[in-house]
This record gives sequence, C-alpha cells and structure tokens, in this order.
Amino acid sequence: MKKVLKGSAIALGIILFLTAAIYFLIGFYYMDGFPCFTWINGVYCTGKSVAEVNSELVGQDEYSGIAVLGRDDEKLFISASDVDMKTDYTEAVRCVYQTRNPFLWGLYLFEDRNYRYDPVVTLSRDRLKDKISEWYIALDPEDVECRIVKTDDSGYVLENAFITVPDTDRITDFVYDRMMARESVADISLDDGCYRDIDLRGRYKDETELAGRLERIQDISVAYKIGDDDIVFDAGRISDTLLTADDYELALEEKVSNKVLGAGRFIIGGAESQLPAKDSIRIIDNIVTDAEGNPIISERKLYAFFEDIVEKYDTRNLMDMYRKGATDTIIINKNSRGNGSIIDVSKEFDYLKNMIIEGGENLRDSREITLADNIITVDAKKELGKTYIEIDMGDQQLNYYVDGNLDMSFPVVTGNVNRGRGTPVGVYKIYNKRYHTYLRGADYVSYVNYWLGVHKGVGIHDATWRDKFGGEIYRSGGSHGCINCPLEQAAELWEKVEVDTPVILYY
Repeated sequence: MKKVLKGSAIALGIILFLTAAIYFLIGFYYMDGFPCFTWINGVYCTGKSVAEVNSELVGQDEYSGIAVLGRDDEKLFISASDVDMKTDYTEAVRCVYQTRNPFLWGLYLFEDRNYRYDPVVTLSRDRLKDKISEWYIALDPEDVECRIVKTDDSGYVLENAFITVPDTDRITDFVYDRMMARESVADISLDDGCYRDIDLRGRYKDETELAGRLERIQDISVAYKIGDDDIVFDAGRISDTLLTADDYELALEEKVSNKVLGAGRFIIGGAESQLPAKDSIRIIDNIVTDAEGNPIISERKLYAFFEDIVEKYDTRNLMDMYRKGATDTIIINKNSRGNGSIIDVSKEFDYLKNMIIEGGENLRDSREITLADNIITVDAKKELGKTYIEIDMGDQQLNYYVDGNLDMSFPVVTGNVNRGRGTPVGVYKIYNKRYHTYLRGADYVSYVNYWLGVHKGVGIHDATWRDKFGGEIYRSGGSHGCINCPLEQAAELWEKVEVDTPVILYY
C-alpha cells in the first residue's frame, strides 16, 4: 500500500512539474508578444507585437473623409488622403501591452480582455485650408463689385452693397475639429462664425450716392384706372425713363417740339432742363448724370409710357375685346381730324411730369385716367350686334362681320384730314343703296357704280379713279369724306349688305 501511495505521489509530482514547466514555457513564449485572450477594437492580439497590432488596427480603419455642407446646399468632400490624415494606435496598444504579464496568462482565462481605443489622429491643417480655399464658395471681397443694376420690378438697385462671404480660416478650424473626431459631416451653416458680413459701400461711394438718388426718384406709384384695368407707373416704369449711355447721343439730337410731348426736355435734380453737354456729364454704371451726380429723366421716354397706353387702349383694341366677349363698351373719339386717341395724353403727361418734378413724400396716387373731351360711349351689343361694318380709319381698313365672323376685309381711302374733310366718326346705319349714280359736290361730279349711304352725304362706294388704297393716302390725298373702295370689293359688299346694317367708324 505504501508503495502505491509513494508511486502516486511521484506521478502527481511529475505531472505538476510538467504542467508548471509547460505553463512557464508558454509564458516565455508570450514574452515577445501579447498573451492569449486579448482583443483591441476587434483585433486578436495574442502572440503579436505592439507594431503588428497597430498595423492591423490602422489597416481596418474605414474613415474615408468628410462632407462639408454650406448654407445654400453647397457640398465639398475632403478625403483623408487630401489632408495627409493619419491614425496611430501605438500609444494605446503599448499601454495595454505593458499591463499584460506573460506569466499570468492563465488568470486571463477568467477576465474580459476586450479593449476599445480611439487612435491618435494627425492631419495637415495647411492642406485642409488649401482645399477649402479652392472651394467655389470661397470668395475674396476684393473680387466683388458693388454696382447699380436694373431689375424688372424694382428699377435700379445697388447690387452687392452688403455681401456675406465664407471665412476660410474659421471654416478650416471648424472642419479640422470634426475631422480630428473622425465625423462624416461638417455643416458650416450651423456655425455663424463661418460666415462674415462685409459692407462694400465705402469702396464704391459714387455708386452708393447715385443709388440713393435713384431710390428717391423711383419711390413713386401711380395706379391709373382704365375701365376694369389698373396700369401702375412705379419704380420699374420710371427706371425706363432714365437716360443711359446707350441713348445719350440720340437724346442730344432731340429738338423741342410741340407736336411730340417731352421732346428735347429733361428732368434733372427736380427741375426741367436742357440736356447737359458731353463735357458736363458723368456716367456711372451706364447711367448718365449731370456734373453733380443727378440722374437725368427723359421726358420723351416718359411720354412713351402713355403712348403704350394709347396703343393698347384704343377703339381698335376695344373692338377686338368686344368680339372676344371681354367687353360691350366701345369708346370712340369723335375727332374727325385723324386723332383717334380716347385718352387725354397731354393732361396725364403733365400731371405725372409735375408729380416727378415736385417730388417729396407725395408720390403715391390712384386715379381714373383722363379721357379725351369729345368721346362717345357705345354699347356695342345693342348698337352693333354681330353683323356690322367696321371702318378703322387709322388703319384704312374696312371689315365686314356677319354673325360675329369676318366675312370681308379690304383697304380703303377715307376723307382727306389735311384739308379738313375727315370722314365722320361714330356709329351709323346704312340708310340707302344706289347703283350707277353720280356724286355731286361744290367742285366735283363723280360717277360710281355702287353706293351705300352711311351718314348724310357720306357713303361707301367704289373709286375707279384710284389705283391704290390703304396706307397714308387719306392724309393728303383722301376723299371729300366718303369711303373709297376698290371696284371688285365694293360690288361684293353692295350685294351682301342690307339697309339698316350698323357701321362703326373710328380713327
């Protein structure tokens, strides 16, 4: 029995010795590397040196770079390689390594040896700033011009008086911090310091002073009521009347004329004046001013505003609107001397001109536009209906409508306005039809084949003695008041038109 116990003890001793020997051999094996059961950021470190573990950790680093976002959705991607960005885990790995005793590896079986560390990050701030400086939103204030520009609605305005520019240094710091933290997005709009406001007016004193004067001139609004419509004369309109370098030479050629309102006259510094000579003007951003910097308003251009109104709101356009069902009211100027304007342009021109000259704070108004003194108003639905003859004497054209549809249209020659024989204006009815008849006046007898009586001794008839119709013939070579027509068209019209058919005549 003693022999058995002694043998067992010897065997156990041998086992323990061998186990200890193996344990210490393994410990010696781990002396040049990490002992078993050690992980850092998911990398298994057993048997590896600090340099090897660091290399694996750097290799698995997935940080590619950062997206920089601006205020207006601008985007810039800066990669890690763009800024020579490097990561290093050596310090953290060495700290772990130094806490690991290779001969205590057996104890580590019962411990949690999973470590997580952030690397030491380095990047080139200079290279980062270079990348940001190359971004298209990077703006040097010295490259920005403060100038006067013309807009559709607000007239002339000072552009770039105040600008907001990115601050490259502040943006660099902002992005640098976020790259060091290995963030994926840097939104510079969240940091007010990344942008700065700059006032450029001090560098552009002439433009700033002129813009102030323009603002005072353009602070005007006159709403003209014409029927159901409003036409507003405002900043956008008055800016069209200001003299520019492009039309200065033409303005120099203007002569004062009573026939053309505003011709040769200008408003400068709140007074009516002649146009300064070339050596007495200044040109700032294409705008002509006098020597004191006052912008120049062309009265001829001011009158053009009313010419546009007259062209749009005349009897011809009202007739077009009537045929489209937009109105039943037709306004006609009874003047038979060739002026068919239904608006008193002279009165409205003087009113607006004086308003601009007087200036001050009273530059807001709303008014019914002044109509000409001798107008008549026609209810077209009642007096014309859908079948009628329209004679547009300004255009020298006769149109015949049947049931609202154009049936005939041809040129005519009406009364000689230069000799005071203009054709009567108004709405009449065909009162008789004659065939092969003579027309007699104080100094003439004329044979015509077809006659449609319109008003007193004025009618629509053929004029075989003419070989041309339409155009400007009527002004100096027109009739005694009748409506002269080509023979073929006069014959066709005579056959179609019945007595009592309405006739509207206007200039």
